[in-house]
Amino acid sequence: MIPEVLSEFWQMLSGLQIPDLVLSAAAFVILDMFAIAIIFAAGRESRLCQKRWQKVSSGLQLRRREAQKDYYYPLEADEILLGRHSSADIQLKDPSVSRYHAVMTVTGGVWTITDLNAKSGTFVNEQRVRQKKLAAGDCIRLGNAKLYLTRPPVQEQEE
Repeated sequence: MIPEVLSEFWQMLSGLQIPDLVLSAAAFVILDMFAIAIIFAAGRESRLCQKRWQKVSSGLQLRRREAQKDYYYPLEADEILLGRHSSADIQLKDPSVSRYHAVMTVTGGVWTITDLNAKSGTFVNEQRVRQKKLAAGDCIRLGNAKLYLTRPPVQEQEE
């Protein structure tokens, strides 16, 4: 199959005159330049979207300490389901956590947690809550599982 395609391509090229070959090469170069420009624009747009999301989400993350190890959960959606079920955005494999325990939402850079009628309750800074606005440094307890709302460490940029 490939040798046949190459053969047909060669026959097509051999029938072209020199100006046609130059014109074809110029067209390929122009198309490649457009493709490269689109790739760079998409990368730039992606970085801009990420910066906008950092502003909307206040750049926060959840941290959980388990067995002397920290686990970090980036808050990358405007609604995050917390629970034991495998469909939860942040899955906590703790029997004291309900399958669908709580949901976190962000509006205008402010995160809010809402309890979904979990038996063991949702606590923010050790106070039981039904719904509560969150701030960096808050301790969220779902059953026996503790999560801390933190800012990621600032990474130094290389020059």
